[in-house]
Amino acid sequence: MILTKKKFSTSIEQLVIDKRCSYIDAIVIFCQDNHLEPDAVKGLVTPPLKEKIKAEAVGLKMVKDSGSNAKLPI
Repeated sequence: MILTKKKFSTSIEQLVIDKRCSYIDAIVIFCQDNHLEPDAVKGLVTPPLKEKIKAEAVGLKMVKDSGSNAKLPI
């Protein structure tokens, strides 16, 4: 399977809608369904998708909200 950033983002957005899950969970589900390690898709995460993941992570207190200085390990 050849993935582009656009196809990956579209797939994740669709999983979030269909399964009513978080973006973080959607990426894990996508990786499980496609027999991929999460590290294998980190280059496919677009800036808008990163922002959505960051907002979720801040909301779940996984990372501190320090403005634009907070970085996710992806």
